[in-house]
Amino acid sequence: MQMTIARAMTRKKTIKAQLEKITKDISQHGAINNKRLHILSDEKKDIKKNHQESIDKVKALFQQFYDLKDNYIKLTVAINKANLETDIVITGKTMKIAEALVYKNDIQAYFENLKYAYQKAVSKATTEVDQFNKNMKTEGLSEQVKKEVLADVLYLVPIEKMDELDAFLVEFMTEIDGTLNEVNARTFVEVEID
Repeated sequence: MQMTIARAMTRKKTIKAQLEKITKDISQHGAINNKRLHILSDEKKDIKKNHQESIDKVKALFQQFYDLKDNYIKLTVAINKANLETDIVITGKTMKIAEALVYKNDIQAYFENLKYAYQKAVSKATTEVDQFNKNMKTEGLSEQVKKEVLADVLYLVPIEKMDELDAFLVEFMTEIDGTLNEVNARTFVEVEID
């Protein structure tokens, strides 16, 4: 069967909901007191027939669970394969969907933490410079001498690097979801599911 990645992802969500429902049903109906009638059975007079019908229904739930699990795995493998093979362009850079997803799901947080860490270092240095300069006695000094004795922030990371990082975060994260949605809506996967 052929379907878009978007459709396969939707089908996976549906399967997850079905697996959760079956698990809940098993939790509620998987075992009973053998001297009572089971609610799953329509047979309300003969306890042996009631139990056999209930056993068959629970057995069918287990089979359905395993069939759905197999379909979920097949869909996931097909999506992963397409993600490894399909190119997309984000912020002018061509990459595989899988790579873009790593940026989005994993690396983005590190970039944001790096940006925050650098901003924190600059803020700390600025505070130290302000405190240092506040304690300096500069009355009567020429501008040239003041410039030599007063502290300033020394940026150890080139501003361009932080600008590139910031631009990447803004542009990439703005484009990634829309680009993935477009590609997922037009990229087909082949998967044999029930």
